[in-house]
Amino acid sequence: MKYFFPVLMGILIVLGLVLTATPYIADWLLPVSASSYQQAKPEDARQAVADWFGVKPEQIKSAQALRQRTATGSTAWLMFEATREPVVQFVINARLKQETLDPVSLQTLWLTAAPKLAWWQPAELKRETYFSGKTENRSLALMYNETLQKGYLLVKTTETANSKPKNSF
Repeated sequence: MKYFFPVLMGILIVLGLVLTATPYIADWLLPVSASSYQQAKPEDARQAVADWFGVKPEQIKSAQALRQRTATGSTAWLMFEATREPVVQFVINARLKQETLDPVSLQTLWLTAAPKLAWWQPAELKRETYFSGKTENRSLALMYNETLQKGYLLVKTTETANSKPKNSF
């Protein structure tokens, strides 16, 4: 009985050290890849765009989506075809600001970080402006052509301990 509490304290200290070191050892032994990509099925992409715009999936004619997850956050590239009304409502609700789309911003924002995808072609819209906005941990960029009824949405999210992505596909 005399050695019970000192032994218990020693066990708890060793257990605490082991539990503290476990994540570092696990990262060393099983490194997580720098990033992972997730391609959405067309129906899931339509649902994701509809969720963003706050409309029914039937109002989105077609959609494609790809998300890249990293340790610091995620980036989602979404291409969609929809009428003007849900896009305008989204711009208003998200309080997006109209920005000038010059060749430099087209290249840096829309094309440089984008993976090579056959459907990711924002330059085809031949726009002079785009819409952008930010929230606490998310930045949005939207380009839309009313004549083609086609648009591109770029969502960059920085993950925090308590944050969950708005849309999962």
